[in-house]
Amino acid sequence: MKFVVFVLLAFGCSMAAHAQALLTASAAYDYLQNQRAHVRAVVGKAENPPADSLQKGVRLLQAALGYYQRPDVVALAKTSETLFYRKSDILFDLAVLQGRLGQPAAAAASLHQLLVSPKEQEVYIPWIVKQPALATARQDPSIKPLIDKASALSKVFDSPALATPYQPNLPMAEKVAGLSKLWEEAKYNFAYFDHLPGFDWDKLYLEYLPKVQAATSTLAYFRLLQQFYAQLHDGHTGVWANGGPLADSTGARPPLRPHLVEGRVLVRDVQYDSLRRTGIVPGLEIVQIDGLPVKTYADRYVRPYQSGSTTQNVDVQTYIYNLLRGPKTRPVHLTFRDARGHDFTRVLPRRGYGKYAPTAPVQLRFLPGNVAYLQVNEFETDAGFKRFAAAFDSIKNTAGLIIDLRRNGGGNSGYGYSILSYLTDKTYHPGSYQSRTYSALGRARGAGVRFEPLFTDYTEGPAGAGKLYTKPVAVLISGETFSAAEDFCSAYVGLKRGALVGEPTGGSTGQPFAFAVPGGIMARVCTKRDAYPDGTEWNGIGIQPTVPVRPTVAALQAGQDPVLAAALRYLKAPAKTTK
Repeated sequence: MKFVVFVLLAFGCSMAAHAQALLTASAAYDYLQNQRAHVRAVVGKAENPPADSLQKGVRLLQAALGYYQRPDVVALAKTSETLFYRKSDILFDLAVLQGRLGQPAAAAASLHQLLVSPKEQEVYIPWIVKQPALATARQDPSIKPLIDKASALSKVFDSPALATPYQPNLPMAEKVAGLSKLWEEAKYNFAYFDHLPGFDWDKLYLEYLPKVQAATSTLAYFRLLQQFYAQLHDGHTGVWANGGPLADSTGARPPLRPHLVEGRVLVRDVQYDSLRRTGIVPGLEIVQIDGLPVKTYADRYVRPYQSGSTTQNVDVQTYIYNLLRGPKTRPVHLTFRDARGHDFTRVLPRRGYGKYAPTAPVQLRFLPGNVAYLQVNEFETDAGFKRFAAAFDSIKNTAGLIIDLRRNGGGNSGYGYSILSYLTDKTYHPGSYQSRTYSALGRARGAGVRFEPLFTDYTEGPAGAGKLYTKPVAVLISGETFSAAEDFCSAYVGLKRGALVGEPTGGSTGQPFAFAVPGGIMARVCTKRDAYPDGTEWNGIGIQPTVPVRPTVAALQAGQDPVLAAALRYLKAPAKTTK
């Protein structure tokens, strides 16, 4: 009897501790996403999975819906858009499994729950129409009228008529339509026209119309579209080739990446071992490209097509991402200079290198002075957070933490916030957001461009008990720190957890809207204005370091890292930073 009482008491204490644990939107989101991933693993990728696997997947998704409907999760979903839409995703997944099980009535019932509002209809009906397993459910009397109505409305903005494929020289009508589509989407969606004083978008459109009409090839038309959007000076607004022959003629490059340091162009990465063995190694300076001085070449053939929010953003686009791009059939002639001043020339093909050496998404090591160093090179995946969380028991015992985002071009802001959740014990507001709002009636009554605040109640919270890092922190940044990585920095500034060390960030974020234009071309427009938690904007400026440090040619060629050294000094740790 005493044993039973002890077990009940222990169980009660455990439940009390669990009840006291603060559930966060991020934790609820992660749980639901993990459940969806578990369902995909259970069902597998076979064209006709076993019925028992499909039935198990249905049960798991129904349990996930039950979790979502808990009062605490419902309350969190009201403040977190990413969590809010997990219910819709689960209902869609559920309908697909029910359709694959030959249960069209059940699938239709799930779809009916999903399509409760015009917003859900707008997002999910294109997916419902494309899903073969929902073919019968789409004909249900409760679903078909919704699909027909939404399909008619979707063609207003997303008609396939303007998503024509590549051909060497598009008809003039398609070229003009492409320019007009870019003009229209920016006119109604672009978030930062007020950052361009004196700018007249309609006038620029009229100036480019005859240029587009005179273009003698799709490639020339494509370059004009890139120049046109570059005038908006925004890093989340641009034009690119959507694969195929156009990408082949503009996007191939040898497996090395340069960058601009003190006005000179140095090789930063060589992603092919055989190329390294020929003497092409990091630290070499590129002095000429195809017989032209490297900066002359960049200014003539690369920079005019880059749409960037800041000088540093344009430099990253010009030198790191696009300097060596060109036709895949045309090699590039490069003249290099080594640290001793000796020049040599190589002709490098833009293709045919086999397997490139991948850039690791995350690296964790422990530096002298008991400092943890976490380099996170992307937020496209949660690899950085997973590595950090898995090693947290070791990290929490260090004297300081350095998070290196200098090569992080962004992705999903939530992955960065997950790391930040270990640096605070309080709920926090990660940033301030606004977007354009349009009313035809309002405009008829004289209204101009208007903005509405977004996610005003959106908060992130701490990771929970036993997951708090209290020691000093430094975050390394550069002009390549961009988008979701800047969202991380913006929230980090609000938390006041430590220094930002390095150079100003790219200065651009804000949910781009992507769309197709004729010729196998894609474009995007920045739709959201982002700011620090206090509302101060940093777009077009960049998030500024509190400890400014710029790398030097001499340091890099000597294998040293002055930015990391400065962070270690800030943390008062030994500054041995040779790579």
